[in-house]
Amino acid sequence: MNLLGLVKDQLSSSVIGNAAKMIGGSNAATGKALDGIMPTLLGGMMKKSSTQSGASQLFSMIKDGGYDGSILNNMNDLFSGGEATRAATTAGDGILNGLFGNGLGSVVGKIASMAGLQRSGASSLMSLAAPILMSLVGKQVKSKGLNASGLASLLGGQKDYIKAALPSGMASDLGLSGLLGGAVGGVKSAAGNVGNVASNVGGRATAAAGVGAAAATDAAKKGGSFLRWLLPLLVVVLIGAWLLSRMGCANPAADLADKAVDTTKNATTTVVEGAKDAGNAVAEGAKDAGNAVVGFGSRVVNGIKSFDLPDGAKVSFREGTFGDKFTSFLGTNSTAVGERFTFDNLTFATGSANLDGASLKEVTEMSKVLKAFPKVHINIEGHTDSRGDAAKNKALSLARANAVKNQLVASGINGNRLTTEGLGSKKPANAANTAAAENRRVEVVVTKR
Repeated sequence: MNLLGLVKDQLSSSVIGNAAKMIGGSNAATGKALDGIMPTLLGGMMKKSSTQSGASQLFSMIKDGGYDGSILNNMNDLFSGGEATRAATTAGDGILNGLFGNGLGSVVGKIASMAGLQRSGASSLMSLAAPILMSLVGKQVKSKGLNASGLASLLGGQKDYIKAALPSGMASDLGLSGLLGGAVGGVKSAAGNVGNVASNVGGRATAAAGVGAAAATDAAKKGGSFLRWLLPLLVVVLIGAWLLSRMGCANPAADLADKAVDTTKNATTTVVEGAKDAGNAVAEGAKDAGNAVVGFGSRVVNGIKSFDLPDGAKVSFREGTFGDKFTSFLGTNSTAVGERFTFDNLTFATGSANLDGASLKEVTEMSKVLKAFPKVHINIEGHTDSRGDAAKNKALSLARANAVKNQLVASGINGNRLTTEGLGSKKPANAANTAAAENRRVEVVVTKR
């Protein structure tokens, strides 16, 4: 049974069109993203079910979530932006965290890059795709009367389909290479290479020394503590040189020994210089860390900044976005207020104050940050462009600000920490063109911390 084939049948052109409209992407990019998301999700399920405890957890998620296939009867409703979308997104977030944990940010970033979508759009698609695939798998569990072991067997049988459909590099990111059989081929290939090298050891000795020299120098440049293995490696190289000389390869052996000695000198010098730079970097880092709130930390991988929040929660945002700037600001030991932050992907239908799926995701992530900083109060400002009636624009901007507040409250934030204001077109972001789209925005101002 090809589960990816079955789920692809559910993603009709109208469903993809609705999904594209919801996230503000093209049909082609949305379809491409879903083509990468589904095998990624199924790969995550297969990996989880590869252990007895993981299979039991996944089986419980299916049973407790009521994933019996019924959701597949209302696919278009899932991408409508209404209550069905909100419920599915919430359920999907739980599934994604259960499958990928702290690696979710990296997965979302790769899907977004592969499909040419904004990260928020890819994240929303994943949140909605997760319950769809879970429902499809649950339908098979129910119809076949499978237990946790049977579920693991069903998912394990999907490896060929998953391997063929996964986006490039995703198997490695998910730790699936072994389960998909990639490791076996790699070992065979490595063994063949060793055989070839062994059969040509005399003629390859000098080239091998050059490669070793370059590798050692590169490692030194990166500040790696390779001196632990450099000296043993040097001994091996010198022994090899001696053996080659015994075999009558006098000149290559001498060259090899000379290269090994020169490489050691150069690498040692590089390490000393690198240590100086590293010391300066640590000093600067310590200075920054001293200004951070206790329990707060961050790291960047491939442009995605992941935060460890003071309450133990974790969030990830692309560098330079609203989430990154807002979280970084709150993570410093400061009493400064008045800082203003503009949402990146908060969108509304024309004349509407209803948040779409991508917007819900961004507000939900913001709520996690606010929970970690319980003393912070904010004012949420709604803004419009200058087109239309000024009074109606002001009312609409307030309604949009209140929509964000209501979603934050629904996510567990005390309403006393949140105030709202509708400014209409009074404070345009682009004063030179007050009718420009960039003037339609929602901003957050920190008023207390």
